[in-house]
Amino acid sequence: MTEQTGSVLRIDRAAITRRIERLEVSADMKAILASLVDTTIVVGSKLIDLGARVLAFVFELAKAYPGVAFGVVAALVLSYLISSIPVVGPVLSPVLTPILLIVGVSLGALDDLTDGGMRHRLQGLGDQLRASGVA
Repeated sequence: MTEQTGSVLRIDRAAITRRIERLEVSADMKAILASLVDTTIVVGSKLIDLGARVLAFVFELAKAYPGVAFGVVAALVLSYLISSIPVVGPVLSPVLTPILLIVGVSLGALDDLTDGGMRHRLQGLGDQLRASGVA
């Protein structure tokens, strides 16, 4: 989805769009993600395709660290279920949601980070942002 040419990182929007179409989510969610791909910002005199860069990073991160992605999704689903319990759900949800996210991310990270690739990936994101003039 990303390609390094010289000092500029090119984002393949077609690959991101194909990836969105293959997701097993509702058509509304696909439409929201597709509109996010077209989100751009102007920094100085440069036009930066921020939405496509963020989605490319999220897809690469989920591919590289499926345990963390699963932990976050599982924590958010459990949080939603807890918040939907009548009377006690709205009281428990603000307390349990952060705890569930911490546990989900931690367990996923323990599973995924045994190879130590997180530092390399985040450094790559920093390089992308510096090359596009944001950081």
